Amino acid sequence: MKRSAVLWVDLLCVWMAASWSFAATDDFEVVSSVPQGTAIARAGSRDTAQVWLEMIRGAKDSIVLAEFYLSVEKGEALEPVIEAILAAADRGVQVRFLCEKSMAATYPETLRRFGKQPNIRIRLFDWQHVTGGVLHAKYFIVDDREIFIGSQNFDWRSLSHIQETGLHIRDPIFAKALQRIFEADWEFSGGDQDAYQKLAREAPLLFPEDACLLASPKPFNPPGVGDALEKLVGLLDHAQHRVTVQLLSYNVEMGKSGEKFLAIDQALRRAAGRGVTVRMLVSDWNLRCSQIDGLRGLARVPNIEVKFAVIHQAKRGFIPYARVIHSKVMRVDDDVCWVGTSNWGHDYFFKSRNVEVVLRRPEIARVLDEIFLSLWNGPYVQRLDPDRNYTPPRIN
Repeated sequence: MKRSAVLWVDLLCVWMAASWSFAATDDFEVVSSVPQGTAIARAGSRDTAQVWLEMIRGAKDSIVLAEFYLSVEKGEALEPVIEAILAAADRGVQVRFLCEKSMAATYPETLRRFGKQPNIRIRLFDWQHVTGGVLHAKYFIVDDREIFIGSQNFDWRSLSHIQETGLHIRDPIFAKALQRIFEADWEFSGGDQDAYQKLAREAPLLFPEDACLLASPKPFNPPGVGDALEKLVGLLDHAQHRVTVQLLSYNVEMGKSGEKFLAIDQALRRAAGRGVTVRMLVSDWNLRCSQIDGLRGLARVPNIEVKFAVIHQAKRGFIPYARVIHSKVMRVDDDVCWVGTSNWGHDYFFKSRNVEVVLRRPEIARVLDEIFLSLWNGPYVQRLDPDRNYTPPRIN
């Protein structure tokens, strides 16, 4: 086997001793959300609400959802999705909803509505006394066979007023792996303090050579699901030509301690030092004084260009926590794709539950590249001047 192939196999976490093995179906689909009134490209990707409705309406036995929070507004695109979940429960589909505890009190209405419905169970995820983190992952699984993972929160704004990217996946290995993560988090949230010790004793899963699921934090992953930060750094260290990154935020700060989170920062600098062209696109939320210094440092590095996106307000006026780019996507060289739920900061990898998909698919890479370039070369983006002081936008 060629050295490049060996490196790829290693990077995509193939455990040859695994006892669970599934054939790749090659059934991956990019799903996007575009803020109303903008000209951001979809590159042929389907709309998030359309895909969610299709998946939920097609459910026959079970739906499990793990979400940071749930926010609905009457007349908006998430309302039919909520009705579809209720209708699924009415026809006997077993629904379980895992929600971050710290956000449940902020958006309680729909959770209460779900709680009154037979066949829907709700648990609140609480890692405050474990890692201090939150359930930041956004995913759901239908009938143990198809999944959705992406930056989209279960929020009406994510469907109509935020730029988002996710993946609809029909592949049994991904469904199996994500189900194991969900079950462990669900059981822990129900009071089983040994849930993660039991998870660690599961037989490892075997992914195909060109696609795998990653998660964080590492100690809470099933065997066979790799550590997100380790693989992210590995992909950057093996980049040969180009890296493009799109995030809500990039941050090297670690709170009041004064420590810096530099694992990704140093990997980006190493790539640029080898002559790799690095383009990083973040939201204007990243201009906050607590986060901008890391961006300024990268913007001064040769071969690294940093831009930020400013999305104009909706016709209806200011919408809190909206009109922003929120995708978490990386592309490396010709066809390596990363789509997930983590922004690039310490707590996303060491404290909070997140999930990511890495795959090598030219057709997926083409769609992600077209979406990225639509933003990068479009009217909503500005180059970050590392010597300029910026006024952060209003967020809430």
